Amino acid sequence: MHRYDAEGRRDAVVEVPTVQVTACTLGGPGLDQLFITTSRQGLDPDDPLAGCLFRADVGVRGLPAREFAG
Repeated sequence: MHRYDAEGRRDAVVEVPTVQVTACTLGGPGLDQLFITTSRQGLDPDDPLAGCLFRADVGVRGLPAREFAG
């Protein structure tokens, strides 16, 4: 996963020990933990970490989700 600054320069990289990342989101009590999901679909069954969920402390905070008004 790559993080870019306001000028579009890559300033951080978060690596996970498997190749097929599917999504990421900031969460946790302070919205400052990055959760990364991966998939094992189509991968070698010998990759024991494929399909796992990973968490990283990344030093930034997300915004709370907007509530549905209707």
